[in-house]
Amino acid sequence: MAEIRVAIVEDEPPARAKLRRLLAEHASYRIVAEAEDVAGGLTALRNDKPDLLFLDIQLGSESGFDLLVRASPPYPLIVFTTAFHEHALRAFEFAALDYLLKPFDRERFARTLARVAERLAERREGEGDAADEERLRRLGPGLVRAPRLSRIVVHERGRSLIVPVEEVQRLSASGNYVEVHTASRRHLVRATLSRLAQRLEPSEFLRVHRSHLVRADFIAGIAPWAHGDLKLTLKDGGELMLSRRYRGLLPDGWQGANPGH
Repeated sequence: MAEIRVAIVEDEPPARAKLRRLLAEHASYRIVAEAEDVAGGLTALRNDKPDLLFLDIQLGSESGFDLLVRASPPYPLIVFTTAFHEHALRAFEFAALDYLLKPFDRERFARTLARVAERLAERREGEGDAADEERLRRLGPGLVRAPRLSRIVVHERGRSLIVPVEEVQRLSASGNYVEVHTASRRHLVRATLSRLAQRLEPSEFLRVHRSHLVRADFIAGIAPWAHGDLKLTLKDGGELMLSRRYRGLLPDGWQGANPGH
């Protein structure tokens, strides 16, 4: 396995020491930076370019979330470490790979590193093919380990808003964010479309393009387009192209039909 560069941002020396000990048991991981506060963490991300960041949530008067808000992409893989379970939902809204609840043991830590290795392999292979990923998602809920989302938490202007999933009409990738569209407005969530797709019901949200998920009952019509693509008409009058690579993922009877009728 290629060397994995690690940064640790943790304000408690014993906790940093524990992470060093556990990482020392895995030869592929090399600690390139340590910090105890947000300022030091920002310097580590900027100067040392880690592949993996172990990030405490409580950092003195600031938090690990403050670091991520102020950091510049691209981001490393993020594993939050904390003694407080109530921050888990917000952590995953920041696209965290894992959430280590203190005190964690060697076995739990090893499972985290297994996830890290798997995700880095996907990145090095170009994150795979989104259409193949969607086919796996649709094979059944048994293949999707994460619990289904009933709401999406968005952070805007210093406050958190709860968006019920039943109000979401479509989602689209936008750089390091996902645009969440409802009837009344558009929200930005720091996440990947693939990660959100894994936690949405496949029969309710259809992957119609590498960058778009659409609620099935928000599609008003489907018409043939050039080069084997299809044009989707949405109930709000908007239009999206359905790539031919995703045609086979449509529900039975939808191709060339009006799903709303």
